[in-house]
Amino acid sequence: MEEMIWRQLDFVRSQTLKLVRTIPEEKLTLIPAGFRNHMLWNLGHLALVLDKYAYSFTGRTPKLPAIYQQLFANGTAPAEWSSESPALDEILKVLEDQPLQVKAELSGRLEEKIDPYTTSSGYRIETVGQLINFTTYHEGMHFSVLKLYNKIV
Repeated sequence: MEEMIWRQLDFVRSQTLKLVRTIPEEKLTLIPAGFRNHMLWNLGHLALVLDKYAYSFTGRTPKLPAIYQQLFANGTAPAEWSSESPALDEILKVLEDQPLQVKAELSGRLEEKIDPYTTSSGYRIETVGQLINFTTYHEGMHFSVLKLYNKIV
């Protein structure tokens, strides 16, 4: 089961990166009419969520700078930013490196209990493995958003 979770995390992240590399960089900061965020925000948000779930929620030290929380947390939007976003190359490097880093730190620990956490969608998470598994669902939702935004901007 553990190897399946790591394979899924790698696969989902590779699909996100593959898609983003096909999108012209100038489109990544365009906000479609009727929406709050752009594709770059979605990418930073994906990096932040995996970092929080893998590290903060498991009692470990987060790896990302605090600016990611400030800019890419739920409820934030580029129109409200008071700081400059990390560059696309930096965000892509984080996204590329995260799966291997998370696996290196959490391998063999997926059954460990955490303080129970209920997601905004109502899903209750009680183990490290459930945290990592949920991030793949979350990333799949944002993958669809990226595809949609790419078509409409």
